[in-house]
Amino acid sequence: MDEQELARTRRERARKFYGGLALAFVGLAAVAVGWVVAQGKSGDAATGPGFAVGLGAAFVLGGALVAWTARPGNRGWMSQGSQGKRERLQGQRSRQLFLFPLVALIFTGLAIEPANEIVSGAGGLRDYLSVTLPVLYAWLTAAIAMGWDGQSRRNRRFLEDELTLAIRARAMTAAFLVLMIGATAALGLALARPQLGAVALLVALAAAGATAGVRFAWLDREAGQDG
Repeated sequence: MDEQELARTRRERARKFYGGLALAFVGLAAVAVGWVVAQGKSGDAATGPGFAVGLGAAFVLGGALVAWTARPGNRGWMSQGSQGKRERLQGQRSRQLFLFPLVALIFTGLAIEPANEIVSGAGGLRDYLSVTLPVLYAWLTAAIAMGWDGQSRRNRRFLEDELTLAIRARAMTAAFLVLMIGATAALGLALARPQLGAVALLVALAAAGATAGVRFAWLDREAGQDG
């Protein structure tokens, strides 16, 4: 790592460290405000504050992790060569592609009843938020597999090669097949029972995103072991 790249990495790590701290403090503020506002409320009235608490907790966890990995006292990265950085970034991507599908599937299970409430006309803000979460995680997983997320774009030279393109093509082909099968089944169910069709479409989206992520991570890990 030359001096220019070393200075650039230092600046990037400093931005990440302070950005992580800022995100964690914003999350703490959201948790505190949401908790105070939620006192004495229930039902739909507590949906907004509850969402603020949940989102704030996610910000605290994410910000703390970012700040910890970029902490000033950590000097291990200074001796890390290009190959080491490539392996670290690829490992981080694989962990995300295994973790996010799991989170999406958990949220999908929790969103089945809210989806039924929405289709029946009795859904509230909480139900719409519950249904949105698994779809967002499915899109996030697919975006990471496609290399569209911020980290993949910034580190394209470490994460993109011919093998990655081949793995991506196989993963997205499998995801597209799952999506087509799921959407076809959802259409058939929707014609008979709209509630089941909506739930089936939600499951199809989550399953397609999970397939893209897990298939990519699995093939990438197998390729690394073979190498």
